[in-house]
Amino acid sequence: MIEFIKKIYERRLEKKLSSGKTPKHIMIVADNDFIENGLRNFLKWCEKFNVKEVTVCFRGKKKRVESEKVGKLTLNLIEGYGGKDEITDAVKELAKLVESGKIDPNDVNERDIERFLKIKSSPDLIVKAGEEIPEFLIWQSIYSELYFIDIDWRCFRYVDFLRCLREFQRRERRYGR
Repeated sequence: MIEFIKKIYERRLEKKLSSGKTPKHIMIVADNDFIENGLRNFLKWCEKFNVKEVTVCFRGKKKRVESEKVGKLTLNLIEGYGGKDEITDAVKELAKLVESGKIDPNDVNERDIERFLKIKSSPDLIVKAGEEIPEFLIWQSIYSELYFIDIDWRCFRYVDFLRCLREFQRRERRYGR
């Protein structure tokens, strides 16, 4: 009986969400448990709601950033590579261009920095368990909606995903205005 009620609740949420705006890029700050056990389902749910890009960030000993197509969406995996690392690397690349005379330092602008970022697009929604502000994609996430959930990633369910989308739809995005 409880499962039946959960399914009805999920369907009601799905119906409400289908008429509203959904994020095109979702970033989640997760752990290895989620990567191993929940990511496949999460990607299916994202495709169902026409999310185009998912970025999964987690702490690790290696520093890596990988992007690949998974079905209709782009999956970015970031391990151990924080936002400060990314900005530092972008500035180093710009410094090389200045040093070689290919760009005047007075002409450097935001677009020049963004050219060298590992992840080009900005997440619309960042989902994180716990209360810490995530340290990933510092440049790109300046106008992202933050959603903190009080859940262990091993327990993340479809209904939790739907609630994230519902919260996103409830917010008025002002982009710093």
